Amino acid sequence: MRFLSNKIYLIIALVTLLVLATAFVLGVLSSNKMREVISEQFNQQQLIIAKSVASDIEEKFDFIKNELHTLNLSPAIQYLEVSWPNRMQITMDNVKSYGVVEIGLVAVTESGTIAHRLDNAGRHYTEPVNPKAVPFCQWAQNPENKNKFYIQRTTWNIRNSSDTSYLLLAIPTYQVSLDESHPQALGNFTGVLYMLIDPYFLARKYAQDIRSGQTGYAWIIDAQGNFLYHPERDFIGKNAFEIREKRAARVSFDEINRIQRERMLTGQEGMSYYWSGWHRGVQAVMKKFIAFAPIIIAADNDALIWSVAVVAPQSEVEGAIHEVYIRQFLLQGFLILIILLAGGAGIYYESRWASSLAKEVERKTLELKKSNEELSISEKRYKSLVESAEDSILTVDSHGEILSVNRYGAQFLGYTVHGIVGKTLEALFPGKVGEVLQGQVERIFREKSGFRTVEELTLGDKEFTLNFTMTPVRDEEDNVLSVLIIIHDMTAVKRMEEQLYHTEKLASLGQLAAGVAHEINNPMAIILGYTDMLLEKVEEGSKEYKILKTIERQGNNCKRIVENLMSFARMPEGVQYDTDVNRNIELVMEVVQNTLLTKKIEFELHLAPNLPRVRGDAGQLQQVFMNLITNAVKAMPKGGKLTVTSRLHQKGDKVEVLITDTGEGIKREHLSKIFDPFFTTRKVGEGTGLGLSVSYAIISKYGGNIFCTSKSEEEYGEAESGSTFTVVLPVVSAVGEKNEPSGQI
Repeated sequence: MRFLSNKIYLIIALVTLLVLATAFVLGVLSSNKMREVISEQFNQQQLIIAKSVASDIEEKFDFIKNELHTLNLSPAIQYLEVSWPNRMQITMDNVKSYGVVEIGLVAVTESGTIAHRLDNAGRHYTEPVNPKAVPFCQWAQNPENKNKFYIQRTTWNIRNSSDTSYLLLAIPTYQVSLDESHPQALGNFTGVLYMLIDPYFLARKYAQDIRSGQTGYAWIIDAQGNFLYHPERDFIGKNAFEIREKRAARVSFDEINRIQRERMLTGQEGMSYYWSGWHRGVQAVMKKFIAFAPIIIAADNDALIWSVAVVAPQSEVEGAIHEVYIRQFLLQGFLILIILLAGGAGIYYESRWASSLAKEVERKTLELKKSNEELSISEKRYKSLVESAEDSILTVDSHGEILSVNRYGAQFLGYTVHGIVGKTLEALFPGKVGEVLQGQVERIFREKSGFRTVEELTLGDKEFTLNFTMTPVRDEEDNVLSVLIIIHDMTAVKRMEEQLYHTEKLASLGQLAAGVAHEINNPMAIILGYTDMLLEKVEEGSKEYKILKTIERQGNNCKRIVENLMSFARMPEGVQYDTDVNRNIELVMEVVQNTLLTKKIEFELHLAPNLPRVRGDAGQLQQVFMNLITNAVKAMPKGGKLTVTSRLHQKGDKVEVLITDTGEGIKREHLSKIFDPFFTTRKVGEGTGLGLSVSYAIISKYGGNIFCTSKSEEEYGEAESGSTFTVVLPVVSAVGEKNEPSGQI
């Protein structure tokens, strides 16, 4: 019986050891699986960051190209007018924050080649240059390269004495624009306009703040494998294949060299790992995860391929897993030790051994549960990388249905995260934009290649200009699982470009208006003078008297139009006065009150008390308010409601005046033109088209702004139509000479 009992205990012990060994093996396999899953997710997040950095740099380079093209259209550049430094300075102010260190025009003339340069410190130079020393002059003189861009990585500059490596961007210059001095385009080739860009500055601007996990970082290499940016400062400008070997000769860098040579320098994107000898000051052989994306710097003569990489040590991912694995291993070893001791104790300890085993199994279950909870927390931590992005990031399936979206994207599109999942792109972006995006999603699943587009659309009641970057998300077998869409809001950049264009157009038209007004004013003064003399010589009430009065009346009309032209062409500088906005509004309303009653128009005043004084001349501001209110009255021929509101801006540095009517509204296609001189939708004889342009010039002179929002009767119906003009004026910081409203307008 004792032998049988011992045999049973031996069998139980062997079975128990087998179960524990199996649990140990399964634990090891589970730990490896967790390591693979989290490593894959972590590297996917790094790839998203790398793509975002690449997209930002490409977008800013496209912005620099647009600025160079816009500058090339300026008559001051094409005809080399004396204002060329000022015109270059405007462009330099827009681009120097992206690494542009010099803008220049190499003018090719019969008497020689002259360089006109402006550096990022505001210094401008004019000096002769040897055309043979300018690498892009011969390319620019080829007529086939008109309106094309030239790009080259070079150490060239005008003085040919710099060791700095620049990114040179150039475009041929032809005399194709018009201004007052050049009313006819000559079409001649005059030279080549160029920018010198510091690639190290541009790379550092978008890579230095990148963090992956706790200690991960980004670096960028150019097409030759040289570091454009690296957290190790002595790496920058050095060849990546050589500098690592010098830093840690005992470490094999074959894997990272292969990744750079075969994938990164050929313009591919992807994920992998490699072995390194250090990380942020820690000297040790370690495994690093890497995700990389190409940066395409393209022009018409060539395309430079850079690559951005986001790297982090394996310890970022495996820290939590390793801790759980060690606890599990120690627990299993402890259980085995207990079993061996319990087996030697015999039958006496049987019950205690069974109880101990039950407790240890329970502990093991709790440990596994805790391990799963820690795994979930780790997954949420890495998802936060996407959630913290300030771009809308979505993934969609082949049918265009939303699979996931970050919080910023859901809020930007007007949904909650759960409310947007399951909707289609055509539902989010109705109309042509949704159809284009859906078509591109289907193409990406077929062709496995990305897509980028810039679209203008309306979300809610606001208009946006959005940059859509669409990239396939692949599995290990290169099958497309979904499409990653990154939406970047470019509305502010677009508005800045439009405002610059509008300002230049106003300046040109102002010069034209001044010339026309001056030429008309002198003969009109003679006509009115002789008319007045003839009126004194004819009998009042006669036919000749009536004819002369008609001439006088029409002459005065012409004089009024000339005065408006002169007012638009050169607003008097005067002295920078400060004035009370509310008092100016009240004076204007006293004048138009009877007109409003006659036209059956209700009006309301909502004037915020104790507003600070604003910069502006009282008479000119009254003229602006009168123009806006008169336009509002004309927009309500059947009567309506006029509301005038004044308020302090949120930051307290500006005062806003809102003039709102319930009239016919302004059509969408006319909104961008309403401040253009001579633009009017009224019948001939009912308006000159100068009221709003004069108002715009007055407000701009005092550092303010004026803009309009409108709903036209054709689009929204009579019940919702109307317009709101908003005048924004800066608050004076220190009160000097006062220009109090006089009560006369």
